[in-house]
Amino acid sequence: MTITSSGPMCDVCGDYILPLDPEERVNTFNIGGIRETLTCHNKCKAVLVAAGTDWKLLPEKGSIYKAFAKAQD
Repeated sequence: MTITSSGPMCDVCGDYILPLDPEERVNTFNIGGIRETLTCHNKCKAVLVAAGTDWKLLPEKGSIYKAFAKAQD
């Protein structure tokens, strides 16, 4: 889970999660090979599900994409 002094960050897109809208929430999830519990926005949860096992379909500025790209080096 990426938490900064300004609040939680989405591990999918890299933006802050600002649950000002009552419909927005911090979603938590896990990915095999990553020990930490990860977080995402509602909209990014749909992106994550649509990407399935292809991390290259995730936004490049998100920490998940960066972690898998670094592992490929």
